[in-house]
Amino acid sequence: MVFQIEAWIKVVMLFAFIALLLWAFVDCLLRRKDAFPAIGTMPKAGWLIVLLVAMLFVWLAQSSEFIAMAGGGLAAYYLLDVRRGLREVAEGHW
Repeated sequence: MVFQIEAWIKVVMLFAFIALLLWAFVDCLLRRKDAFPAIGTMPKAGWLIVLLVAMLFVWLAQSSEFIAMAGGGLAAYYLLDVRRGLREVAEGHW
């Protein structure tokens, strides 16, 4: 029974990290290209590639919690830091 609970936790964690990466990818896709250099980060194409590759790694390496957490951390960094800066540039608070 303990192994079943652990397996379910891994599945939920996997889908949560993939959903987080998908949210970050779609958000990045919808942002203006010229706003990325304004906040001093990677270009939009770079972020799209990094997020997409992270999503693929998390999906393909389903048995590795470390890769899933690294992908989730990357998505969290984009959503909490880069996205905030992009929103500030878009709203004119920069």
